[in-house]
Amino acid sequence: MPDRPRPALGLVVGFALALLAGCGSSSKPPDTSAASASDASAAKASFVAHAQEVCRTLNAQERPLKARQESLKRLPSAVADKEFIALVHELVALSRTAEGKLRALPPPAGDAHDIEQVLTSFSQQLADVTEVASAAAKEESDVGEAAVLALRRSIAHNVALAQRYGMKACLNGE
Repeated sequence: MPDRPRPALGLVVGFALALLAGCGSSSKPPDTSAASASDASAAKASFVAHAQEVCRTLNAQERPLKARQESLKRLPSAVADKEFIALVHELVALSRTAEGKLRALPPPAGDAHDIEQVLTSFSQQLADVTEVASAAAKEESDVGEAAVLALRRSIAHNVALAQRYGMKACLNGE
């Protein structure tokens, strides 16, 4: 199998937290009343703190995957390809668990719709990652390249959202 899918794992694992980057983003203007603004600010801060803890946990879970990904370079191609696919599936499983935890967080008032849009986008990104693994398994480099491109676009969008929302722990795009 060509080596094309293996660099995709580096993208996938390296940007896994960036996949979570947009969690909790909001494009709505804040409420102008002082009490509502204070409550909204506290709710947002609580949401961000909990979401960032989910991101830190995912980052810690990814470290062994990154190490295993590095070791693939020393393996014969057939073995490395099989391991690549297993790593991607493991990454997706960890990310789906994180997504579930993020969905369980109560969103700040007024941000629920925006947070849902971001989490839906995150779910699509995980589908793109799965497509990369599927393409690698089937040796379909064109499909894999398309999935990687779609993933890159989603990551760029979500990183911008996370930055605006102050979720720095979810921006680990190593």
